[in-house]
Amino acid sequence: MTLDRVTGPDGAAYPGEPAIAPDLSPPFQPPDDATRWLFALNRFGIRPGLERINAVLADLGHPEKGLPTLVVAGTNGKGSTTRILAHLLQAAGHRVATYTSPHLLQVYERILINDHPLPAREFADYVDIMRPLADRHGASWFEVLTAMSVAIARDAGVDFLCCEAGLGGRLDASNALPSRATLLTSVGLDHQAILGPTREAIAAEKLGLLKRGVPLFCGVDAELRPQVFRAAVTAGSPCHFLDELGRWEDEDAGAGGNWRLTLRDRVFEGLPDPGAPVLRRNVALALLALAQLEGRAGECLLPKDTAATLRDLFLPGRFQLVLRGPDWIFDTAHNPQALDEALGAFAARPCRGRRLVLFGSMYDKDLPPEVGRMLRGCGVVAAPVSLPRSRGGAELASLFEGWGLSAQADGLPAPGAFRLAADLPSALRLLAPALTTVDSVLVTGSCFLVAEVLHHLGFERLADSRRPQPAAAALARWGRENA
Repeated sequence: MTLDRVTGPDGAAYPGEPAIAPDLSPPFQPPDDATRWLFALNRFGIRPGLERINAVLADLGHPEKGLPTLVVAGTNGKGSTTRILAHLLQAAGHRVATYTSPHLLQVYERILINDHPLPAREFADYVDIMRPLADRHGASWFEVLTAMSVAIARDAGVDFLCCEAGLGGRLDASNALPSRATLLTSVGLDHQAILGPTREAIAAEKLGLLKRGVPLFCGVDAELRPQVFRAAVTAGSPCHFLDELGRWEDEDAGAGGNWRLTLRDRVFEGLPDPGAPVLRRNVALALLALAQLEGRAGECLLPKDTAATLRDLFLPGRFQLVLRGPDWIFDTAHNPQALDEALGAFAARPCRGRRLVLFGSMYDKDLPPEVGRMLRGCGVVAAPVSLPRSRGGAELASLFEGWGLSAQADGLPAPGAFRLAADLPSALRLLAPALTTVDSVLVTGSCFLVAEVLHHLGFERLADSRRPQPAAAALARWGRENA
């Protein structure tokens, strides 16, 4: 089965995840027969609805019942916020399951128990349990994986499941879970073909997660707050807006980038800079949610030393410094709002040398001229990702020329110019020998671009990128292996 670029496999109304198929090349290749079967379910594409996930959960004995679950939705920031919640809860002494998507290097990343993925054999055993249920109910790949994550969480005896919503909310598989709290990070334009053409329509889909008596913690902008408030009142969901209940600011000069979050009943001081302003918002939203839930339930949900806990926070692919000297920063931004945030943070980050962007994107992502304006301060190297849904070289060139960037024939591109590479290995061959230790590279435009570049640089597991590595050694190793 091969993924179709536009309409989805087997005539599905909405194509499934771009990197999920049994016949793709690394790092998108399934590692074993069980995962190959699981990936093949993506041929059904995206089929919104709760009937199938509810039926599968019923056949599993309703593992979601009695499982304290925090569901995080949003156009951007939901994956990082889910990981932040799990990290804080675990540091407070709880056993935590984390369910996020998509993965970067291994499918096992999607389901973590206390920050550790399941061993491959155990993962395959759960896939075997799911096979007859998927066949019986015609469940999609994401529905099967969501139900499987809940079963794994139940069997692991966790105290909490931190669950990232998939697409939208109202008809997403995560809406079958009886959440203890709902978090909404942001609403922007993405997946309009499924969720609707406007931010208001997309917000309405995400607000379909609201449940009576279940609090909502919300980070959306002021324009959408009236709509959110009306939906929360209608649903009977207590609503807590981050920008009304929290204030954050840099601490005194010389504090090493630390910042302070002030809530109504407490102050978090000495918080480490997570790298980008939007990540501060996500940390603040997670802290607000846990502080409010802690007050309601009278239980300990936050660590004693929050600042120390956050210094060890690992957010793969979220403005992540992977290599040093030159600095290589990886960000999975793939829509206008996220790219604006990532490129803005990159422009504000100190750099004594050249700023370069390694860029690639999926064909179905609508990227407006504002993205091009943000790119003009950098030299851009662009290449297709090795997926059918990726923009090809000619499409990337057309995109950049429409944004007013000029093509450059040789050398590292100057600010406002771009160079096309045939593929990502070619892009790395262009960049690696020409960079100096004071240059900076931002790898962005698609989570699948981030995944493939990490793979080419020799990272086999996300844990291998937890601490920044010397760029010279990593690039030299790549050069020897790809001479």
